[in-house]
Amino acid sequence: MVVSNIENICTSNILETKIKILNKSEWQTWKKIRLESLKNAPTAFASSFKELSNKPDTFFQEIVEESKIYGAFCNGELVSVATFRQESREKECHRGHISGVYTKPEFAGKGIGSKLIAAVIKDASKFVTQIHLGCVVNNESALRMYKKQGFEIYGTDPRAIKYDDKYYDMHLMWLNFNPDK
Repeated sequence: MVVSNIENICTSNILETKIKILNKSEWQTWKKIRLESLKNAPTAFASSFKELSNKPDTFFQEIVEESKIYGAFCNGELVSVATFRQESREKECHRGHISGVYTKPEFAGKGIGSKLIAAVIKDASKFVTQIHLGCVVNNESALRMYKKQGFEIYGTDPRAIKYDDKYYDMHLMWLNFNPDK
């Protein structure tokens, strides 16, 4: 399902960027970018490259089948991803979560990640009344992007991630679609 067709400057040329929910046949494409994200930004995610690189292919296949993983494609290449999950329990199904957000470094700063998150928000607003996410405190560009999309910090999880014997705090953020309630 194509969520959004947008044109964007991905490099020095204008390339078509398509945003869609990945289908189950695209699990290998997602596995590749997911492992790349864990290598390139190890402090941004709770999962580690070592942990996930040892998982069998069925692990990645099941995640793509059971999750809504949004992808931004430039000229057919998957360059940015975000996962959305709606809570399943009756008393929490009004809430959704965004995780696993990553844009390849050579495509960063071009607005692709922002357009991807905007597409996730637009789609998710049909199912939930609020979206939550976590963002490492020192990831200033991601924090700016989330704030521009309307997310607010409601707390900070101290020492949420430990990498190379260093701790990283994580801002807890939310976007409320019904601010009057």
